[in-house]
Amino acid sequence: MANRWINRALVAALIGTMPFVVTHAQDKTELEQKRDIYREYTPDNFDDGGSVSHYVWKNFPAFFPHAVIARTGPERKLAQTLRADVASFVVTVGGVETTLDDYISSSPLIDGMIILSGGKVVYEAYPRMEAHDRHLGWSVTKVYVSTALTALEQQGKVDVDLPVETYVPALRRTDWAGTSVRNIVNMASGIACLDSDGYQNTSSCIYQYEETLGLTAPYNPPVDTLDLIKSMKRYRAAGTKYEYVSPDTYVSGLVIENVTGLPLAAALQSLIWDKVGTEADGLMMISPKGNAAAHAGLSARLRDVARFGQIFTGGGFGVIGDDHLGDLASGNGISFSPEQLFRMKDTWGDDVPSHAAWQWDMIWPDGMMFKGGYSGQGVFVAPERNIVIAFFGTADRQGNSHDLLKISRRLATSGLLNPT
Repeated sequence: MANRWINRALVAALIGTMPFVVTHAQDKTELEQKRDIYREYTPDNFDDGGSVSHYVWKNFPAFFPHAVIARTGPERKLAQTLRADVASFVVTVGGVETTLDDYISSSPLIDGMIILSGGKVVYEAYPRMEAHDRHLGWSVTKVYVSTALTALEQQGKVDVDLPVETYVPALRRTDWAGTSVRNIVNMASGIACLDSDGYQNTSSCIYQYEETLGLTAPYNPPVDTLDLIKSMKRYRAAGTKYEYVSPDTYVSGLVIENVTGLPLAAALQSLIWDKVGTEADGLMMISPKGNAAAHAGLSARLRDVARFGQIFTGGGFGVIGDDHLGDLASGNGISFSPEQLFRMKDTWGDDVPSHAAWQWDMIWPDGMMFKGGYSGQGVFVAPERNIVIAFFGTADRQGNSHDLLKISRRLATSGLLNPT
């Protein structure tokens, strides 16, 4: 059973007869290590963390079908001015002070990190991946989808205040009907398919949703993704509470596909990839039936994630306008409930984010915003300070991840990266 949190016992080491030699992973060739991963991989364990997940995140198309988000235009070069003061920024992790660079280089949970300030790369590190690797972003994918939807809104092709069936007629006479596109993209659909119900629970709606996409091991009778979406039930009024419902992203992707007449990967290419000057193709996981894993399936180079983040630091690259940035920052999304804010105090103290909007998980009163993905993926943007921070990671088999979100917020508010 696929499980994103429960640890599994490590495979016992094979030993020979006396005198014996234990072969450690670091003694094996790259080819031998790769073959070991493929022997150990199963549809049940690939997302359990550790070495198998680390390999899969960097080689997702080797395990799941993908569509190409083609880079068709010229690469937009990123100026680089690496700064020693950023690398030596003091961070506290687990009660221990160290520098940013030492933490990143020593943590087995961090695959790569990049920091842009004023449009320039001021810090970049790839401790457990190569710069050319395309790494799965998991739920960071969601903000690519919401940004593409924004682009269509800016072009006058979508009115997000209209009910979703305006653009997805298949959802007429379902519990989705009458729900505005805005409430869906703001994760406030009121549909009872919450991620918190458990990816490991094979009877949960969220498990069955990922199952229809081929993203997890098959346990239930086969069903088409759209048929499952149509069968989902409402359990609270739309627009009343922010709740993480990955099918909201899938439905947002259906709006994009129906309005553009393009598969989601091709729509992302024309609406985003061709605009921001990416250096490489992106990849979008699709099901065997061609349905995009809109909520979690995009793989990209870290520098291209940073380029995407620059959409929100001014200019918009013809993707969005300043009015959308104002909409994100203004609290026009869904404010966190008192109980949600109370839980956040454990992490943020008095510096709690105020709301979520357009698939961004956290937006602070100062306009800074963050989108995270399972197992340690993230993009953090400070629009007014022209800062973009992006990172990839791999959680361990106990579900432990890194502290880069808190570090990103502290860096962005420290003044070190302020425009000069």
